This record gives sequence, structure tokens and C-alpha cells, in this order.
Amino acid sequence: MSSDDSPSRTPDDTDNANAAADDRSTAARSPPTAERSASGDTSATGFDRIETRHAVGVAVILAVAAGLLVAPGVYGAVTGPDGTVAVVEIDGTIDSATAQHVEDNLRDARTNDSIEAVVLEVNSGGGLPAQSERMYAAVDRTASVMPVYAAVDTLGASGAYLAIAPADRIYVAPSAQAVGSVGVAGTAPAPSGPSAGTTGPDKRGSDPDTQRERRQTLANLFLENVLEQRGEEIELDREAIAHADAYLGTEAVENGFADRFGFVDGAVADAASEAGLNDYAVDTRRTESRIPGGIPLLEQDDGTVVVDGSEKQFGDGLILAVAPQAWDETVGDDVIMTSYTGQLPTDGDAADEMTDDTATVNRGDGE
Repeated sequence: MSSDDSPSRTPDDTDNANAAADDRSTAARSPPTAERSASGDTSATGFDRIETRHAVGVAVILAVAAGLLVAPGVYGAVTGPDGTVAVVEIDGTIDSATAQHVEDNLRDARTNDSIEAVVLEVNSGGGLPAQSERMYAAVDRTASVMPVYAAVDTLGASGAYLAIAPADRIYVAPSAQAVGSVGVAGTAPAPSGPSAGTTGPDKRGSDPDTQRERRQTLANLFLENVLEQRGEEIELDREAIAHADAYLGTEAVENGFADRFGFVDGAVADAASEAGLNDYAVDTRRTESRIPGGIPLLEQDDGTVVVDGSEKQFGDGLILAVAPQAWDETVGDDVIMTSYTGQLPTDGDAADEMTDDTATVNRGDGE
């Protein structure tokens, strides 16, 4: 066919044809969105992936940080402390109730798997000798299986000092008023003759010499126990210890009756460290009712002195392992102390009642 035979095109036809061609070209270069996503087009989805990864990373970092903050508390709540330090109180006059309280709680400490150390919180000027020895034995037994520390507040003297002597370490407040006093106190022995109401001449009370010997025997036992437990720490010789002085806290640390200055909290922390406890609980064992401040005494018509509510009779030669500083608080005004295995009484009236022989026997030199 010749050129003359080809149909003629109008301008509108030409424009429409060009537009269609452009559409086809664009369609060929840019496939539909669904097709681009299916084909993995990086120009659109790469940015989306970067944003998603960034968000996930931030979330992970926040989760880890939260875990670091919460985990110790959760772990501690689940595992609990490594162990327990038991604080056992020795307060007031030492009598049967005091001794029973200490014995029961120390026995529990030895048999309780969670208790790893014991601290004795002490504020006592002493009391009955036999009960003080009971406590001494309980502390000694406990110290053989776990750390036992003692902390003296104001008083840790005479029978109370005997009780804590086996402790691994003794802390005292610098201002403690009486520490030590290794001796026993008593009323002045008085002769007693036969009594029509007794089965023997000495049933009411032994003669003065026998009473002095018994008091000195108790003092010697006291001295030997202290030397056995703290002989290497105490800087004083046997005679000076037997003099039965009571020392201020500052003096007690200097002469070795105590190891260092401190209070209950410090003793607890150090006892826990000695037991290898990094995290520990504290279980304070106090008496249900506060221990009375003194021993109630009654004097019978025949002059025999007895402990109120007890059948035990001390006779005229009442003996207590109590420091002179605590005598009035312990026995009250009914019984006057007129002899001591250590220093002689400073009270003029009491000193006048003592003979030279009594002063010599009660010197407390341990012989």
C-alpha cells in the first residue's frame, strides 16, 4: 500500500497514543505496591525493617535494665538471709528465771540450723552464784559450736561477768560503770549456837570460820573460771584479779577484761562476719516480762535470810556473786553487805563490823 493509502491522524489521536505509551512505560517501570512487597523491594521495606529492629532493641535494653533493678529483690525474697544472729538478753539480777532464760535460748541456738552466731546483751551486776555458773556453762557450751560475742551496756560484773567470760569477744561501752569484779559478797558471819528446833547444832547456820571458808571457796572457783577463759587476755596477775575490782569500760579494755569498745549492733555485725554471713537476720530473745531489779529477801524470826518464794536458806552468811556497786539494787536495804572477797567495803559502819581476821580471809588472793 502506498503512503497515500494510510489513514490520516488528527492531533487528538496523536496525543492519546502518546499518553497510552507513557502509561505503559510507567507501568513497566513501577509494578503495583502489592507486587513490590512480594518482590522484596528495598526502597520501601528496608526502612520499615530498620525501624522495627530499633524498636525491638530498645525494648530489650529496657527489659534488661528492669531485670537488673528487680532481680536482687526477687532473689532475696526467694532465698532469704544466709543465717540468723540470735541476741540473748542478760538483764537485771541473776536468779533462777535469768539462768533458765539464758539456758533455754542458748540451747535453741545450738540446735537451730538457721542460727549461726549469738550475741549476749548484758546489763547485770550479778546475782546468785549457782545460777551464774549455770549461765557460764551454757555460754561455754555454745561458744564451742558457733561464735558467741558479748556486749556490756552499763553493768557486766561479778556473776554476770562470770557468765560471759567464755564468750569469744567482749565489747563494752566506754562509759560502762562496772566490768569484772571477780569475787563474791556476803553478810558478816555470826556465831550460832544450838537450837532446840534443829536436829543438829549447825542446822541453823555454820560457825563463822566455816562460812568464811565457803565464801572463799566460791570466790576461788570464780577466779579459776575467769583465768581459764581469759587468762591470756587479762593483763593483771592472779592477785590483782582476785582483788575483785570493778572497772569502767575504758579501764576494762585497757587491762583485758574486755576486748574492745562497742555496742550490740557492732557485736552483731562482727559475729555475723565471723560466722561467714553476708546477709543475716537478727532474732532478739528477751524475757516475756522484765527481770526484777532485785532479789526479794525475807528475814525469819530466827534470823535466817531466805529468798522470797524459795525454800533455799542462806542463813546468816548470805553469799551472792554480785558487785558491790549493785548490792543495794540486788538485795535492797534489808541485808547489809559487810564482807567481800575483794576490796573492803567503803561504808564506815559496814567496815567497823569486820574484824581483822575477816579482812585477811576475805582478801581473795586465791590461796
